[in-house]
Amino acid sequence: MEFPKLSIIIVSFNCRELLEACLRSIYSSDTRPMETIVIDNASVDGTREMLKSWRENIRLVENSVNLGHPRAVDQGMDLARGEAIMILDADTEVRRDAISLMLAVLRDNPEVSMVSPRVLNPDGSLQETARNFPTVINGIFGRRSLMARIFPNNRFIKKYLDRENLDKMIPYRVEFISAACMLFRRSVLTTVGKWDQGYQCYWVDADWCMRFRKKNEKIFCVPQAVIVHHEQNKAFQKKSPKRILNFHLGALRLYRIHYTLGYLDPRYIAAAVLLAIRTVVLMIANTFLGIRKSVKVDPLSIKKSES
Repeated sequence: MEFPKLSIIIVSFNCRELLEACLRSIYSSDTRPMETIVIDNASVDGTREMLKSWRENIRLVENSVNLGHPRAVDQGMDLARGEAIMILDADTEVRRDAISLMLAVLRDNPEVSMVSPRVLNPDGSLQETARNFPTVINGIFGRRSLMARIFPNNRFIKKYLDRENLDKMIPYRVEFISAACMLFRRSVLTTVGKWDQGYQCYWVDADWCMRFRKKNEKIFCVPQAVIVHHEQNKAFQKKSPKRILNFHLGALRLYRIHYTLGYLDPRYIAAAVLLAIRTVVLMIANTFLGIRKSVKVDPLSIKKSES
């Protein structure tokens, strides 16, 4: 049985060098996509010129304004023609066999609707992006929270990050995967629908995965498949007030839709107050943070044994 034909969707915004590295890794892999669709959100850093001169056939959509990540992804979903579709962040690089390993799981397991790879930082450490759905307590014990760093082995963070499966090297079922890399069957767009454009950026992937669960669509992590993510939103790094605000607005929207009965639910009102306080505290704390300089590492030189 052949691999399903694949469309790759990448959203770009002023990330020419990272996007170029991402595309190089795709076209150096052992599985070439049927098509690569780049939705550019009005970049002004030479991204479009680079794409137009790219040696491979790239389908470029040039938005006149920055429409935001969810709307751009939905544009790509409307255009994609493949039986399988992969959403890939522009700041990622795929290891040579990652795409074929994930496609094989979809091909050989009809009950699986979406898969993700293991996601590494450039230094080879794990990003722990295949995990369980968050609970209220993860507002304190979140993936990048201070409490998670002080108490890294507490039971709340271990359950949220699904750490009991970290050593697995065979595909296993998960609840929630990161939008850094999602590979899914085209058919789920009929049952689950596209991304919710009510999110600005953060938590839209969690929302989509929750909708998968409600439709009994299974999500698996394929740990043999590896990508490297040059993640821009790092813990204890200075962030813009807009980014902090969008993170908390996204969390509040997710909580309202999937954990409460709506705007008048006391749980929603309490969450809105607590998240507003948290937003203000983080904005104040953020003013004292300096911007870390990242050290460039060749992600494709990381040995597989380190994953």
